[in-house]
Amino acid sequence: MKDDKFLISIVVGIVVLIVVALTVVLLRAPGNEAYLPDDTPEGVVHNYFLALQKDEYEKAYGYLADEVQSKVDLDKFIRDVDNFQADSQAALQIGEVSTGASRVQVDVSITTYNPGGLFDSNTYTQHQTALLKPGADDSEWRLTSFPYPYWGYDWSEPTE
Repeated sequence: MKDDKFLISIVVGIVVLIVVALTVVLLRAPGNEAYLPDDTPEGVVHNYFLALQKDEYEKAYGYLADEVQSKVDLDKFIRDVDNFQADSQAALQIGEVSTGASRVQVDVSITTYNPGGLFDSNTYTQHQTALLKPGADDSEWRLTSFPYPYWGYDWSEPTE
């Protein structure tokens, strides 16, 4: 009888652990992220990254500065950024914001998780900057540069 109670308590404990693990995974699902207000550089950086994660390419394209949009149409934009997101998940962390005379620099850390084997994490973190400039009015910000692979290598090149 004691053995049955011990076995039942072990099974119940395992079931509780499984339920807790599934709850944590479902609460951390990418669909739970929310957009921030667009009136700060940090909000624009966050929203651009989130729009790409959600495959909302038109929304992400809308955060690009006019001079970038003049070099890259929406179709090229989608081709360039879509190639890099097929097999990975990523997380964005926004750091320090530095304001200059005509632009704002936002430090970002992007951690990419690529699926691997059971004991292979394939995690890579890059620390770079995103550059923004004021848009048409003072409460609007537009991206002029963002870390690769969420930005095309030729989008910021000067035109000749």
